[in-house]
Amino acid sequence: TLCRACGFRLQCPHCDAWLVDHRFRKRLVCHHCGAEQPVPRACPDCGNVDLKALGRGTQRLEEGLAELFPGRRIARLDRDVARTRGAAQRVIDAAHAGEVDILVGTQMLAKGHDFRRLTLVVAVDSDGGLFSSDFRAPERMFATLMQVAGRAGRDTSPSRVIVQTRFPDHPLFGFLARHDYAGFADGQLAERLEVGLPPYRFQALLRAEAPELAEALAFLAQARQAGEALQAAAQPQGLARAEADALGDRSILLLDPVPMSMSRLAGRERAQLLVESTSRRPLHRFLDDWLPALRAIGTSVRWQLDVDPIEI
Repeated sequence: TLCRACGFRLQCPHCDAWLVDHRFRKRLVCHHCGAEQPVPRACPDCGNVDLKALGRGTQRLEEGLAELFPGRRIARLDRDVARTRGAAQRVIDAAHAGEVDILVGTQMLAKGHDFRRLTLVVAVDSDGGLFSSDFRAPERMFATLMQVAGRAGRDTSPSRVIVQTRFPDHPLFGFLARHDYAGFADGQLAERLEVGLPPYRFQALLRAEAPELAEALAFLAQARQAGEALQAAAQPQGLARAEADALGDRSILLLDPVPMSMSRLAGRERAQLLVESTSRRPLHRFLDDWLPALRAIGTSVRWQLDVDPIEI
């Protein structure tokens, strides 16, 4: 929600995230920690009453569709609807019974539902996974859009799938239009091989969280020092080094500790340290030795070690 006068945006008091306007509930909600607050009548910063909700949420889509298609039976299935016991199932049952003309929803509609009367599927604002810092985001996006496309035409009726994008020439959409998962996967694997990402490199991620970011980063700095000391002590010399190389044994790479992309979550600051190796065996051997060293640091910082992390 944005103030048109001063540009102030309402942020979650506990997270590095903007609050989302849930219009029918008249609440601002954080989609990360669940914090809620009433929609203010005026901007908390300048007092202006002209506040505007940004984005294309399901509730705004439902309102827009009701204006464009008066008289059509429109139903919505999202997190707000699912909060009420039995409400989500009632929407699904109505769709199966042919009592819904337009169904608006989030990704939960793409999975596990067999809507036989569905002849048009529209994926709105689909570009989120194209340029994400998470290298797996395009893969997840492709899988979701394939699932979305699979909802249409299940009773052999003519059907269409429309994907809204600002980048229609992006290769992902070409593979999607051809239903060519193999071609898409080959392209992704070639990119990952070139830059050294899984499955051609093996990873472990040490996450830390504390009331202050400096505490989390300090713990990770100690963890990195402990890891480097282990590496130095185990470094083979002379023929032993050559033999290790011949067997495919590779050194461990410990990257610098950094704040997480959303460093503040539910009132705690988060940071991470990435560990990489070109071979799984030396990585696991290193982690076996590193864990006791981490426990010996003696800190109140919460930490966890994630092997083969899905999200970085």
